[in-house]
Amino acid sequence: MIAPFGRACRLVVAGGAATAAMVFGCAAPASADWLDRERQLTTGTAIQDSPQLSGTSLAYADHTFERTVGQGAGAETLFDVRVRDLTSGADLNLTPNHTALGRPAISGKRVVWSDYGNGTNSGLWYRNLATGQQRRLAASAGAQPRLSGDLLCYEYQGRIHVHTIGSGRDVAVSPEGASASSCDISGRVVVWQDVRNGHDADIYAYDLDARQETRLTATGTDQTLPRIDDGLVVWQDAVSPTNSDVYAEDLTTGVITQVTSDESVQRFAAVADGRITWMDEGGGRANTEIYLYDVASRVTTRVTRHDGWSSNPTVSGDRIAYEDSRGTGHNLYLRTITPPTLSLGRVPGPSTSPQVSGRLVGADGAPVTAETVVVETSGDGISWTAGAAAVTDQSGGFTLEVDARSGDVEVRVRFAGTPEYPAAVSRTVPVQQAHIVAGLARPQP
Repeated sequence: MIAPFGRACRLVVAGGAATAAMVFGCAAPASADWLDRERQLTTGTAIQDSPQLSGTSLAYADHTFERTVGQGAGAETLFDVRVRDLTSGADLNLTPNHTALGRPAISGKRVVWSDYGNGTNSGLWYRNLATGQQRRLAASAGAQPRLSGDLLCYEYQGRIHVHTIGSGRDVAVSPEGASASSCDISGRVVVWQDVRNGHDADIYAYDLDARQETRLTATGTDQTLPRIDDGLVVWQDAVSPTNSDVYAEDLTTGVITQVTSDESVQRFAAVADGRITWMDEGGGRANTEIYLYDVASRVTTRVTRHDGWSSNPTVSGDRIAYEDSRGTGHNLYLRTITPPTLSLGRVPGPSTSPQVSGRLVGADGAPVTAETVVVETSGDGISWTAGAAAVTDQSGGFTLEVDARSGDVEVRVRFAGTPEYPAAVSRTVPVQQAHIVAGLARPQP
C-alpha cells in the first residue's frame, strides 16, 4: 500500500475542518535524467488517441479507417481498437471491421471496449491477448469500461456496474436515481463521479468486499474523472472554468492531497505504481504539456516540451504514454523512467553483522555520488525493514553493515531518489552465515 503523502510539505486548508489537505510545494522539478528520449509509437495524419498502458502492452484507438453508420441522432462513429507490444513492436488490430465505439481498457492480457458489432450485437467486447479468445460480454450495453484483472466497471443508464469476466456476474454498485459516470477500479474498490447531491459532481468509492459506499469529496465544486490504483485515488477539481487542480486521496489514511496548485487547468489525471500523471494547460489550451509526479520521492517531472496539444497520459511501471497533436498528425508517444543501477559486490564479515558493498551508477554510466542508500532485510521477501545507511563516494561506491541477528535471510539496498535521479532498488540476495553473496543487481520495475 502506498504510504501517506507529503510529510515534508506545508499544510493548507482545503474543504471542511475534517479534511486535511497538503500541497506538493516542497520538491524541485526533476531533471531530464529521470526520463529517456521520447519515442514516437504511431505515425501518419490520422488520429490515434485514448492510450491505456498495462505493463508492456498499450491499447489505443486508431481512427485511420473511421466510418459512420446510421443517420441523424442515431449515427455512430466507428474506428479500431489496437494493442501494441512495446517490447516486440507487434501491433494487433482487435476490430478489423472497424467497429469500435469507445476507448479501450486494458489490464494484463485482458482488453475490453465498447463495440458496434454488426449492428445487432453491440455492447462490451472482450479479448484475451494470451489465448486469442474474443467475445461479447454478457453485460449491459454500457460505456466507459475500466479493468482490474478479471473485474470490469462501466456506466449504464446513469449507474456504475461491476462485471466479472470469468463468471459473467454483473452487479450495479451505485444507487438508482443518481447520475454516475467515469468509473475506475483497482482490486476490490470502485470509484466514480456522481451528481446526486446537487449540480456539482462528487467522487464516491465502493468496497466490493464490505459492500460499503464512501463519499470522498463534498466541497461544492466539481470533482470529476477519478482514477484509482492500489488504494490511491486521483481526480480533478474545477474551481472555475480556467482553474482546475489535481487531488489525491490515500484510502488507507484518508489524507487528501493537493497535487497541483497552479492557476490554470490541470486535468486528465492518471495513477499507477505510485506515480501520478496529468495534462497541464499552463501554456494555453492549444499548447498543453504532460507532467509526472512520483509519490515516493515527492518529485515532479515535466514529460513533454513541444508546441501542440499533449493529453490523455497513462502510466504503468516506468512507462508514460500520451497523445500529441504536434505537426500535422495526432499520434502516440512514449517515455520511460530510467533509474540508476544498484550493483552489489561481496564483502565477508562476522555472522551477526555481515557487510554488503556496491555502486550506484546513473543510466548514462556515470557514478551517482554523495547520495544516501539504505540496506533493507526481510524474512519473507515481502515485508522489509530498513537498516544502516551510507553515502556514496566519488565512485558511487558504498559499504553497509547488515544486522543479521533478527534471523532475516534476504537483503537488498534501496535508493530513495532525488530531483536528479528516480528511485532504485537492488536485486534481493541471500544472507549467509559469514557474509553476503551478491551479483549484479538491477532496479526493480
